[in-house]
Amino acid sequence: MPSLSVSLNLNGSVGKDGKNQPHDVLAVKNGLADLGFPVTRDSLVNPETIDIIKLFQSIIKGQTIIVGDGRIDLDGPTLKFLQAANAPQWLEMPKGSPAEGFINHDNRQGDNHDFGTSWMIEMIQTAAQLYLNTYLSSHPSAALIQTNDLSKSRGGITSAHITHQTGLSCDIRLPRKDGKSGGIVFSDSQFDRNAMRAMLKAIRNQSKYAIKQILFNDFTLIAEGLCVNAPGHDNHAHIDIIPPPRQ
Repeated sequence: MPSLSVSLNLNGSVGKDGKNQPHDVLAVKNGLADLGFPVTRDSLVNPETIDIIKLFQSIIKGQTIIVGDGRIDLDGPTLKFLQAANAPQWLEMPKGSPAEGFINHDNRQGDNHDFGTSWMIEMIQTAAQLYLNTYLSSHPSAALIQTNDLSKSRGGITSAHITHQTGLSCDIRLPRKDGKSGGIVFSDSQFDRNAMRAMLKAIRNQSKYAIKQILFNDFTLIAEGLCVNAPGHDNHAHIDIIPPPRQ
């Protein structure tokens, strides 16, 4: 999902307590909107504008909760990444297919938690192709990677998770021996550990984005160095990625 570097040519700061000159505000909001962030293309700075600036700041800092001051300063890191060729886009996770090696469970259940960064979506797509080539090709009845819960459509706090606020997190439902996914914990006899091992290896071995952590409580896979223990992660794996260097 490549983009091109842009130059916003600001004359002053934009956002919370910024100078907020109308042409600067419009340039910033157009830049964010071009990347898919849900802002109106106008010259108004309102609470929603500041929230989206904070979302963008949180993403480029690699945070999974909302941080940032909500202001874009001249020559600051937020403006530099907003103008970068690899600036994060804000997208809805594709529905996926068997040919792609993954399925978006949120799309099936009509949830509103399947929005996130282009970085996370690219990671899942790349890992799914690797899983398809290295495991599903020889185990065609195994489950696809099934994603669940990135972030809400505007990012931010969600009652379903402590994190998952910035589109840098994604959950994976547990594969079953019958080729389906979910509805089990790792200790269930229907859990397909071999498929899960292959999924986590594909996620760690894809070359697009560095993995910050994988949380999942299967003691066997923890011992193999594929994940770490965390409360509440018996029935799914949680993946966080690290933002790439600005280009």
